[in-house]
Amino acid sequence: MNNISWRHHYLPVFYLKGFTKDSGLLKIFNVQENRFLKNGKEFSPESFFFEKDANTIIFGDKKNDYIESSYADFDNDMATLIERIHQSDYTTNYGVTENDMPRINHFVSLMYWRLPHRIKDLEKIVKNNDLGSLGLNIVNKSGERQIATEEEFKNNPEFVKSFKFYNSLMDSVRGANCTTPYSITQNHENFPFLCSDSPVIFESENPEVYQDDYLFPLSGNRLFIKANRTSDFPPYLRMLVDAVVYKQAQKYVSCTDESYIEALNTLLEKQNLAELKAEIFKKIK
Repeated sequence: MNNISWRHHYLPVFYLKGFTKDSGLLKIFNVQENRFLKNGKEFSPESFFFEKDANTIIFGDKKNDYIESSYADFDNDMATLIERIHQSDYTTNYGVTENDMPRINHFVSLMYWRLPHRIKDLEKIVKNNDLGSLGLNIVNKSGERQIATEEEFKNNPEFVKSFKFYNSLMDSVRGANCTTPYSITQNHENFPFLCSDSPVIFESENPEVYQDDYLFPLSGNRLFIKANRTSDFPPYLRMLVDAVVYKQAQKYVSCTDESYIEALNTLLEKQNLAELKAEIFKKIK
């Protein structure tokens, strides 16, 4: 393959566009340096939230980007669904049906495991499990397991790259019978739009991605909630959600209003991440 991709977004470009406003651009805040890049300059969604060759697999002297192509197929499918949600409102449940739930769950798993900082979690999973428990086996022509080859295979960094995609496929199998209710809430258009390089919110630090409750910002003004809600979603909770998304960031946050970061910092002086999560999940259950 001569012309393979190299700019591999862990947050898809179509997804990032949902956190822009009229300009179609993003302001980028670096949480490690505590500053907006280029004094608040706006950037295109294509410019950030990617890693070079993150999904490029190297076999000998050959490169292959089949994993990135596979991500693109799911991203394109989800882009259509999210666009439908944007074009609908609460009177039609935002155009979402029960049949869409497995697709959304799977996309959340893809988003969760493809984040760069999850690589250590994936390495730990691979290290602590044999291939059989991961749903894989290496056998010879006689059907006999090749244990030594399995260990060599597991220790290959190219396998971990493949495993992050494969693990999300397995999540969709593990969660096939999960029927947790869901809902979507809408934010006011005038509210600032914020996203980060860790946008999915789980209550637990070590979630079962396919079955635990979560909150997933679909865009700046649509929030997907997978939980058995027993109460309304107060408008102020969206600010708490943004505070958690901001606090979870490893490096970058996008935001349409620089002053909003200051407001979130003020909020975070009063509550830590665990407290914010606990308050959010308490209010929605």
